[in-house]
Amino acid sequence: MFAFASQAADAPVAVVNGVSIAARLMDRNVQANVAQGQKDTPELRAALKQELVARELMVQEAQKRGLDKLPTTQDALLAMRQNLLIELVLNDEFTKNPISEAELKTEYERQVKALKAAGDLQQFQISTIVLATEADARSVMTAMRSGQAFDDLAKSRSMDPSKDKGGDLGWFLPDQIAPAISNVVVNLAPGAVSAAPIQVGPYWHVVKLAGKRPYQVPGFDESKNLLQSAVVQNRRTALLKKLTDAAVVK
Repeated sequence: MFAFASQAADAPVAVVNGVSIAARLMDRNVQANVAQGQKDTPELRAALKQELVARELMVQEAQKRGLDKLPTTQDALLAMRQNLLIELVLNDEFTKNPISEAELKTEYERQVKALKAAGDLQQFQISTIVLATEADARSVMTAMRSGQAFDDLAKSRSMDPSKDKGGDLGWFLPDQIAPAISNVVVNLAPGAVSAAPIQVGPYWHVVKLAGKRPYQVPGFDESKNLLQSAVVQNRRTALLKKLTDAAVVK
């Protein structure tokens, strides 16, 4: 009886040209859909089965054409495998050794100490209009000199998502901004616009300093998300150093 139950649970969802689709794949797909608010119904399972069969058919066709043997395919599959295994080993590391409140507080104190050592810090509220070419950027600056508002030009001309907020990017410390921009804004008066377009990568920015204020260190509770990220990175770096020290690399 128990053997029969086990065999039933392990029975494939479908067999496509002799290739079995394991029941666990259906279970995972059902769980993912239920987690997103759907109900586990026969209709859902039928749709998921159809999708699994379709995917297998496409995979078989790719293999029939030899696409899985191409060097570019092999390289992409290797990278995907590496990324998955790296994610799994990090998840395993944090499952076995969860980040503690004490660890977060230690990182918070380290960051606060570093900020205090840096002396008086200023935060800058920056707005930007991002354009494809220098000529476009200079055209926007000409429009401003003729009286058009920065916010309106940002909404009508900028390529950046911040256009919906008139180009407002929020508040930053100088080292959180691209150097080409921070070197300019630290010397601007609040309300002033950069004297010339600023190139960052392939794009050109017309930048406005909307405001400036002394930096206030955020409290521990409101910093937790950033602290979590910092601890994860620290742990990852420590694990990689441990592995590197123990490895034989020629």
